[in-house]
Amino acid sequence: MLLLRYKRVSNAVKKGRDIMMKALTIAAAFGAASLSAMSLAHADSQTYDFSGFTEIDASAGVDVEVTVGGAYSVRAEGEPEALERLRIERDGSALEIGRTRNSSFFSPGRKWRVTVYVTTPELNGVDVSSGADVKAEGIDAGDFSASVSSGADAVLSGRCGTIKADGSSGADLDAENLRCENAVADVSSGADLILYASESLEADASSGGDITVYGSPKNTNIDKSSGGGVSIR
Repeated sequence: MLLLRYKRVSNAVKKGRDIMMKALTIAAAFGAASLSAMSLAHADSQTYDFSGFTEIDASAGVDVEVTVGGAYSVRAEGEPEALERLRIERDGSALEIGRTRNSSFFSPGRKWRVTVYVTTPELNGVDVSSGADVKAEGIDAGDFSASVSSGADAVLSGRCGTIKADGSSGADLDAENLRCENAVADVSSGADLILYASESLEADASSGGDITVYGSPKNTNIDKSSGGGVSIR
């Protein structure tokens, strides 16, 4: 009799706990959806009229997503305060994306976040610095240059003949999915480069910088110093 009562109480407690966990899960999901909806509701969008560029220069903590192929288009999304301080200019063949001089990407809060969406028929290089993030897809180039510095991040995909890449000051470049025949790489000061080269590699790594190369290049010329590292896979 006592065992039966214990089982009934135990089952009731377990059932109550399960109901509470389901309620908490639903509440958390509803809260996340509400926050996402609020973010979308307060985000603004602004378009820009630029063409003729083949390179992207990003800085000052902006996020840039690049699609290669199709007509030129440039669109930014973010809070009104962030868009007011966004700076987009064309300088020769480069589209420069950053912030105005009187603003800083170190400003706290979601309202300073901004994402710039770029479409270009051709992309031959990226220069990413000062905490900016760039993601570029669909690259199809003969020669391609990639430079990352000062805590910036870049992720590249597509194909190229030769990539020239350099990284410094804790920046990261992930170009494993940018399938190139040849690579020339220079890294220092704790930066990380991930590349793909099927034919040849020239690499110089120093001061704690690391280079990882996929594709098992046939010809290599490697120089390492001051804690720099080069790995071929």
